[in-house]
Amino acid sequence: MAEEAKAAGGKKGGGKLPILIVLALVLGAGGFFAMKMKGGGEKASEPELKLGKIEELDEFLVNLAGGGSYLRARIALHLAEGAKEEQIKGNLPAIRDAIILTLTNKTLREVESLDGKRRLKREIAAKVNGLLEGLSEEEKPSKKKRKKSADEEADAAQEEPENPDWDSDTGPVLKVYLTDFATQ
Repeated sequence: MAEEAKAAGGKKGGGKLPILIVLALVLGAGGFFAMKMKGGGEKASEPELKLGKIEELDEFLVNLAGGGSYLRARIALHLAEGAKEEQIKGNLPAIRDAIILTLTNKTLREVESLDGKRRLKREIAAKVNGLLEGLSEEEKPSKKKRKKSADEEADAAQEEPENPDWDSDTGPVLKVYLTDFATQ
């Protein structure tokens, strides 16, 4: 009888273990799919940015910071699909001014390395995007908003964009091309 009780007890404990394992797997799989569905819903609601037209700018010839050297560059801006070309052309003097100020603030050492050029491209994209965003919200100027957008521009220039081929994650300027770049 003692042997039958041990055998019956062993079967009871052994019968619960597989049920608990299956239950844990089912709950884990349910949680995984719930998180997957929740994450997929957020991505679907965000509009996907695509590259559109390229806007070439005239040549830039500027003195670099630190004195004694200069930079000659041609820059092209790759716009997001659907970006208004007239917004770029209508604000070309302001865009050129922002780029000139960015370039003249750099030293020769900062722009001669590959990483330096990549940072410069991200910084130009952030400055132009911030400028165009600020001009489109002209009807409601606010000092706090301007300060915040300047901080966001600096952060955007420092961070790597999500898309590794782009210089900015937000439009209208997604990529910056240095089509001609010489220093002396």
